[in-house]
Amino acid sequence: MEKDKNVFFKELNEKEKASKLVQLAKSQTGEVVLWKKGSADKFKAKVVNYFTTRKEIQVEGELPEDFFNDEVLFSFVLTGVHYFGQCKVLSFAKTKIYLDPIGKIFKSERRANFRLLTFPHHQVYLHIQTDDSELHESNVINFQTKVSETGIFKDFLGIINDKDGGDRVLEGYIKLRVNDVSVTGLNLQLSDLEKTKLPLKKDLGEVILEFNDIHIPIPGAQILYILEGVARDKKTKIYRAGVQFLNLDTNTDQKLAGLINKTLRHLESEFEDFLK
Repeated sequence: MEKDKNVFFKELNEKEKASKLVQLAKSQTGEVVLWKKGSADKFKAKVVNYFTTRKEIQVEGELPEDFFNDEVLFSFVLTGVHYFGQCKVLSFAKTKIYLDPIGKIFKSERRANFRLLTFPHHQVYLHIQTDDSELHESNVINFQTKVSETGIFKDFLGIINDKDGGDRVLEGYIKLRVNDVSVTGLNLQLSDLEKTKLPLKKDLGEVILEFNDIHIPIPGAQILYILEGVARDKKTKIYRAGVQFLNLDTNTDQKLAGLINKTLRHLESEFEDFLK
């Protein structure tokens, strides 16, 4: 089940659900985070077993008294992917704690290992400077409003602050959609023309990362590889390019890491919104 408003939560089928819970129980570092809807208080519990017949998770930890025999929300992480669900907290002789998952478990398409899947959940783009007129002509139509990209971004000021050169413009840049981003690089979506024109393993010079209306100058970047794929219509060729950031200074690195971390921390509240 997916909602258009929060399309990044994907429901697991019963087989996937059982498989993930078994993996969680077998993991040496397996733990769940539990909280009541709307509460900022989160509680961690270590996962010690999963009973496939009863479909219950056995955990160890200290939980508030009002959690027992009540329904709460829970989350866990496997191989960098967040999973969310609802459960009832049960106790046996006040010594053992069991979580009885109620209904569905969802996974978030975003990852916890500092690589954030951005499309289509976030407006993240990379602006690359080029004097290639053919590239500019193919890039002038906005993704949503169908107006000139160069015109829109020609006069924005204060990219980060005045001393860092905020008085710059984006004249001469092309704008490319970012599929995912980390503190070391990103993945781009390219057209056939862009794939042909943009150089491989060559410093592109300063690029501008646009992250949900925040603009971050990156001193340098290079395309490491380009992979061919097919668009949703099953006919149009698309290309995904792996881009490595170059010469990142400490301030830029921290700014980018902060943005990604802040976005990842919103997952729990977004799951609550998804349940509404």
